[in-house]
Amino acid sequence: MSRYKPFIDKLPSACRTVFNLYVFENESHKQIAEKLGISEGTSKSQLAYAKKLLQQYVTNYKKRA
Repeated sequence: MSRYKPFIDKLPSACRTVFNLYVFENESHKQIAEKLGISEGTSKSQLAYAKKLLQQYVTNYKKRA
């Protein structure tokens, strides 16, 4: 996963936090929501947006390489 760290670091703070908790800490959306004081829906939305951005970052990187 370290090769993706530069892309993860580019994510907006809220997205990055949710992404890291979900992917690396294996926390559920319910746990994330409780920890961050957000709704489960917001957690899901932030994760989906983070995944979308990461896909864009990687695609753009590959096009330049």
